[in-house]
Amino acid sequence: MNSEQNKRATIVVVLFYVLIFVIWQAMFSVGLIPEYLFPSPVQVAKRLWELGVDGYLLPSVEATLVRMGKGFTLAAAIGLSIGLIMGVSPIINLCLKSLFLGLQTLPTAAWVPISLLIYGLSDQGIYFVIIMSSVPAIAIATSTGILHISPLYLRAAKTLGTAWYAMPGRVILPAALPSIVSGLKLGWTLGWHGGVSAELIKSTIGLGFLLYMGRELNDASQVMGIMVVTILFGLLLDRFFFGIIEQRIRIRWGLERKG
Repeated sequence: MNSEQNKRATIVVVLFYVLIFVIWQAMFSVGLIPEYLFPSPVQVAKRLWELGVDGYLLPSVEATLVRMGKGFTLAAAIGLSIGLIMGVSPIINLCLKSLFLGLQTLPTAAWVPISLLIYGLSDQGIYFVIIMSSVPAIAIATSTGILHISPLYLRAAKTLGTAWYAMPGRVILPAALPSIVSGLKLGWTLGWHGGVSAELIKSTIGLGFLLYMGRELNDASQVMGIMVVTILFGLLLDRFFFGIIEQRIRIRWGLERKG
């Protein structure tokens, strides 16, 4: 999309979310649901402000993001390595892909009890949940991208004298990059789900912990506020990190014009 189209798309998205908040406020004003179960946007914003002033919100956001950064970095390294092996070995791909597809059917929260048994109430257990939630999606996407590389690329690289040990870095991974980025994006989403779920039980700081405390205090404003913050960070990451990477890949592959 060109700059004019981007501006229009941004305006449409902003208006869409404004409409959501208007409908939200209207539903609250009508009073179809009790106030203690369905707070207004103003009440949610006020509660988030109070959490920020009291020094709970920003440290919790930071704690969750730091855990995700560390856990997802490990998950990406493991998933990409396994996916590369799966992509170059049909037998290994046949075996591991079925295993990973099976693991993907598990809810991310299902890893929390196992992490409690292994690591107890520690950050290592949260990293474990993030890694186990993310790795299958990353590995499958990486192997799929590699297996769908045109043989012409590989033959052309060999003809031009590319050594076998240089093929993964110079040919295979770049050609599979669109699929890999999609896998990383999905892996981050699943890891985020798993990390926040683990914080509900295993942490005394983080967005998941604030959700837990909101539930314990019967504070619907806090619960909904933290949900909004969680969604906001997901949208920002998609727009300004993965979105930018995907756009550059499309431009690189000639699927979109720069600017």
